Amino acid sequence: MALETELRFFESHRLEWVDHHLGKFALVKGERLQGVYDTNQAAYEAGVELWGNVAFLIKQILPEDPIEQAPALVYGLLNAHP
Repeated sequence: MALETELRFFESHRLEWVDHHLGKFALVKGERLQGVYDTNQAAYEAGVELWGNVAFLIKQILPEDPIEQAPALVYGLLNAHP
């Protein structure tokens, strides 16, 4: 799985980072926190500058991941027939 190492590393440090960086964006490569940024765009730009066009993790530092909703599914639009 892509970014498996980075995701495990993030989860193992999440609560520690929440105490100091709540709402900011972590830039992770391998088992290293490269930096914490105010926006995901700033984290992305730093990652591209450091490593180029390769996989790296940008994840918002929150106590838990928000639940994503798919409005099309909620409103039954996936089965709509025009």
